[in-house]
Amino acid sequence: MKHAAIPVNEDAAATPSQAASSVRVPHLTAAAFCLTAATRGAIERASSDRRLTRVKTEVNDGGIDRLRRSFATRQTPSLLVVEVSTTGEELLKELDALAEICDPETKVVVIGAENDIGLYRTLMKRGVAEYLVGAITPLAYVATIQKLFGQESATQLGKVYVFVGAKGGVGASTLAQNVAWTLAEERSSPTLLLDLDFRFGSAAVNLDLKPVTGLEKYLAAPDKLDAALLDRLVVQRGEFLSVLPGFDDALGDIEPAPEAVERLIEIARASFPHVVVDLPHDWSPGSRDALTSADEVIVVAAPDLPNLRNVRALLERLRALRPNDAPPRVILNGCRVPRRKEIAPDKFAKSIGLETCPTITFDPVTFGAAAAEGRALREHAPRSKAQGSVRHLAQSLSGQSKARPRGPLRLLLGLR
Repeated sequence: MKHAAIPVNEDAAATPSQAASSVRVPHLTAAAFCLTAATRGAIERASSDRRLTRVKTEVNDGGIDRLRRSFATRQTPSLLVVEVSTTGEELLKELDALAEICDPETKVVVIGAENDIGLYRTLMKRGVAEYLVGAITPLAYVATIQKLFGQESATQLGKVYVFVGAKGGVGASTLAQNVAWTLAEERSSPTLLLDLDFRFGSAAVNLDLKPVTGLEKYLAAPDKLDAALLDRLVVQRGEFLSVLPGFDDALGDIEPAPEAVERLIEIARASFPHVVVDLPHDWSPGSRDALTSADEVIVVAAPDLPNLRNVRALLERLRALRPNDAPPRVILNGCRVPRRKEIAPDKFAKSIGLETCPTITFDPVTFGAAAAEGRALREHAPRSKAQGSVRHLAQSLSGQSKARPRGPLRLLLGLR
């Protein structure tokens, strides 16, 4: 009787956000044995993925025979990945021989060509952790490793949105703060705003909050950070928005540890459905960690040549940091200033290899009045065009757009 096809590896053609979550796999060792250049290339590219930075992977040519010889006299790693060309009973015999040298804790992933549900079930019964069919993609491989070694609560982790300015003064902080407030209030969803410009950030001023006392010492020793401590450090703004607004002593001598930002974001995404990160305009280890950890990166720029140059450089670095992720969103803020020469949005987008760059119209009166009052746009001018743009961006990030927008707002949602 002919068996049905195996319902596996369906994410091979999925988008990055669908194929793999942002959960980083814990420290472990892996060895892969590949029969084809395509499989070797996919695993090598996946091994440099931001989510697998803790996985030390050894990639080899060859199949099960090469694997058995390689580990005949040494301990097998946490994960073995092997590509096979055999099928049926011959494959089962090879795997039985492989089981003789595998340590009990080792998980085995088999990559084969036979697409058969009966074989899949047989392999699962014999202790194979996963069976992947056909040509795998880097994202399919990442998703498989996350499934095998990721946290049990991975599906419950929050989304992290990192806002970064291509240049100082382009409004990235203001946009991050208003998106966070909109997510919290319009979704009635617990949201955390992290102002990572710990010394000179604007979240405390713009939202009329007092800076956190004692944050410095915990960031200097981040091993002490946990969810309970984070709850004590954040400042509540309304019912659903929590804010970590920075240091109370901007010119103090205590410096955050290099690993502080990574630790902070890990705790935050385990505690809040939405985490909005306002990134300082620098290229510090903490900023790189935040960009690496993000589910979405939003680059905010002004429509001029210096910003265009910086966006190009930033996108190039982000492609290296996040090779298997979708490109960042690039938003042009403060557009259509009277009597100012600007780069047209379509030309700006074409110059950086994107189809569109959503725009937010220059509106200093509305933004300035809200900031002067220490209020978010939604509080000060809920029906303004500026808040409308913020609302649609927040809906787009959270995947909760209620209606298909028209005109310029379609661009903000990446629609055509």
